[in-house]
Amino acid sequence: MLAIAYHFHVLPRHRDTFRHAWQAARDALTHTVGLRAHDFAEPRDRRDAFTLLLAWDDQTSFERFTRTWIGVWMLNGMGLARDAFARPIETHIGRAEPALRTGKHAACPTHGKNRSAAS
Repeated sequence: MLAIAYHFHVLPRHRDTFRHAWQAARDALTHTVGLRAHDFAEPRDRRDAFTLLLAWDDQTSFERFTRTWIGVWMLNGMGLARDAFARPIETHIGRAEPALRTGKHAACPTHGKNRSAAS
């Protein structure tokens, strides 16, 4: 499986708007063809990023997603303007962690750090 992690460095004053956008997008993700699992981790402090982890069946499923309106919208900051971010969106690609496959909080595929808030 293909695992992709997106790190969104949202400025503190825009975090509530970003959370609301994620909640709106979450339902659409559950119906995405080829997406095996997803996880969304809140930042632990002001300097941390929101992390969206996506586990795909394969590269083709991911590429199909990036050509949909929800894919473009999500991967470009979920509707927030560029000035809402402290840094550019970071993308890390790797293999899916077993925890992500089972729906538990998972580590970033390239950093290996658990980016999820405690449940």
